[in-house]
Amino acid sequence: MMKLLPQHSNSVQHQLIALLALALSLTTVHAETLKDPTQPPASFNDNIANEDVPTGPVLQSVMLGSNYQAAIISGQKVLLGKKYEQATLIKLNEHEAVLRYPDKSTVTLMMDYAIEKKLVKPATTVKRATKLK
Repeated sequence: MMKLLPQHSNSVQHQLIALLALALSLTTVHAETLKDPTQPPASFNDNIANEDVPTGPVLQSVMLGSNYQAAIISGQKVLLGKKYEQATLIKLNEHEAVLRYPDKSTVTLMMDYAIEKKLVKPATTVKRATKLK
């Protein structure tokens, strides 16, 4: 064992190591009981319970490309024509997604906020002039 304090005996070193281990374990236990500072106060959750909270699927995002069309529904990525739980995603645009259930009923999910559409220009190639010798 490496001597931490050469002037003290091994028993004192063992006591210091035990004390250090105890302090570290207490720090770990204390850290596990700390409240997450990013969480809202408990009274905030009581106010939310009184509001309308969606119980069914929620359209969170829409991804539309030339070869790729998908929606994020309640945290799950669903490709157009594929299943979300028992329903099939049959229609998709910038603002809504339509799910069809096995009994042929449909549900239209709509985005509840405005979407800012941005056009991304493709990169252009730049030709470099070559020096003539």
